[in-house]
Amino acid sequence: MTPFRKPVCFILLAGIALLCSACQPSGPEGLWQDYQQRLERLADQQPEVIETAVVSRYPRSRDLRQPVPELRTGMRRYFGLAQCDMMGLVSARNSSLGRLQTASLRFAYELDFIRRAETCLEADRLADREDLDAWLTEISRLKRESLPALYWNATLGSQEMAGFFTTTASPADTGTLADLTTLETLFDRLARTAHQLTDGEALPADAGVLEQDIAYLARSDTGGRLLQGLALATDALNRSASLLEQVDSARLCPNQRPGEQARRFNNVFTAIYGERVQPWLADLDRANRRLVQAVAHLTDALPADSPAFSAWYQAHLHPDGPLQQHWHAAMQRHTRAWQQLLQDCDMQPRSDPSG
Repeated sequence: MTPFRKPVCFILLAGIALLCSACQPSGPEGLWQDYQQRLERLADQQPEVIETAVVSRYPRSRDLRQPVPELRTGMRRYFGLAQCDMMGLVSARNSSLGRLQTASLRFAYELDFIRRAETCLEADRLADREDLDAWLTEISRLKRESLPALYWNATLGSQEMAGFFTTTASPADTGTLADLTTLETLFDRLARTAHQLTDGEALPADAGVLEQDIAYLARSDTGGRLLQGLALATDALNRSASLLEQVDSARLCPNQRPGEQARRFNNVFTAIYGERVQPWLADLDRANRRLVQAVAHLTDALPADSPAFSAWYQAHLHPDGPLQQHWHAAMQRHTRAWQQLLQDCDMQPRSDPSG
């Protein structure tokens, strides 16, 4: 049995090491845990208890949905629509499947109805049916007026947008932060369409693009990952700053001459914070600014009476809201803490540590 003891022990130790490594946080959580543990050991202190940043759930669609009037056709008018080649369109909408349309498909239907109705009216096809002509003119006007509300339901009021900002997402990693160009283009396109609807311009040319954009949002949780990243970073920056603020720099660097402990702090600042943490923070800050601006373009272009959305938006994405303000305050506090410690030890870096 003796020859087998070393391989068995080796296998057991390797298995234990593998299990332990599997328990260690990875990604941004692991990055911050490593950084903070190093600071705790050097400061020989525990971070202050802080009020953690909270990301709230995106409001439910039923709390966001804007009212859209259901306009009835009636059998007599329905048959009259044959002169406008609209019977098939209305029949599809009134079918069992048509009544279950998503808001985005409903929006496409309303656009198609308005275009066909206005084409029919301009061609004067209903000249011998004054009552039908007047009704179609009025219903087209009402449908035009309801388009912004319907578009709101299909975008900011949709389940897909709620999924995009899901609270179950992990904090954004480097890959998530690297490229937001597709999302910026998507929100810009949504905002342009919203402007067309609210400014009385021509109807949007292609409702199919909206379906593509909604499908993209349904597959993405980038908004939620960015917000979770902000919450994680805000808490971690405040905890780390509290550790640095507790360091007695007079004992650490008597006469501003750094000792061995001070040099270890400087190594953590340079090798851990400067090379690993700060690049992620800089990417997160840029990505957050881009997302805030992109969503603001859409909300500005598509105003709606929605207290639930206004409260959520103010709390998370408005520049003066608590999440954004706490995030910026935490970055500034952490920067000042490092600057003060390094300055007291005459190890002040040439550039701002928060880059």
